Amino acid sequence: MTLSPPLDHDQMELDVLGERRNAELLIREAKRRQRRRRSLIVTFVIATVLVIATTFFAVRSNKVATANATSVGGFIASMKSAEATGYVATYHVKNLLFFQDGTINFAQIPSPPGTKAVENTDGYSGTGKYSYIFYGSSDHVIRQWIVVNTNVQACLKWASGPQAKLICGRPSPYLPSNGFIEEDTGLIPKFVLQAVQESESTPTVDRFTLESSKEFGQLRCLTQASWSQTTCIDRSGYVVSYRRIGISSYITDISLATLGHHPSAANFAPLVKPTVALVLPPI
Repeated sequence: MTLSPPLDHDQMELDVLGERRNAELLIREAKRRQRRRRSLIVTFVIATVLVIATTFFAVRSNKVATANATSVGGFIASMKSAEATGYVATYHVKNLLFFQDGTINFAQIPSPPGTKAVENTDGYSGTGKYSYIFYGSSDHVIRQWIVVNTNVQACLKWASGPQAKLICGRPSPYLPSNGFIEEDTGLIPKFVLQAVQESESTPTVDRFTLESSKEFGQLRCLTQASWSQTTCIDRSGYVVSYRRIGISSYITDISLATLGHHPSAANFAPLVKPTVALVLPPI
């Protein structure tokens, strides 16, 4: 039997050093894996937190948008916000009370916030400038109504008869009477806002929808069952359309054709030089 020669001292030391190196490498590798594992855990936690936060704010944002779109109070507030701005607009109207069918050019310049309204001798107070010109589509009637603070002017022209020539009245104090209120119907945004508010004073079922307009973007529409009417406004609260189904399916339609934000003095000047005392146009 042949025996292996015994290891000398130097060889034993080399073997021990080799084992130490292997052990150190194993320890380093274990530590490196542990650091990588910790880094992955931290990254995962941060990503999870970001996803949760993003989802929370997205849901919160959607809830706000939904609330604005489905709140009658918010809907009316948007309309009032538009009422506080100066703008000009052209509306096509159909079966609008005594106006019937035609086109209304509307303009307004509200007084600055905080302006004190002065009452006239007839008990009416008001501020700002408002006007419209109505062009009838059938008999070519022209009507103009101008309100400047507490004074009004009216112009009228018919297709034939004694008033075939356009005449305009001189400024006169606004009277809180039915005739003046009826003429105010041509101030379309004010008329529609009042209709929406009055419908809310009676028991009603409200329904909201979102629609899209090629000219005026996304619209919010409110249908009020009590008056069988639907009103649509744009993002800024400007009236884009209004429809009301009356007795015997009599349908009133109003639709916005153009919208601008720079009314001028010409929007509040009579069509011709006033020549007579103010006389309300016949209704």
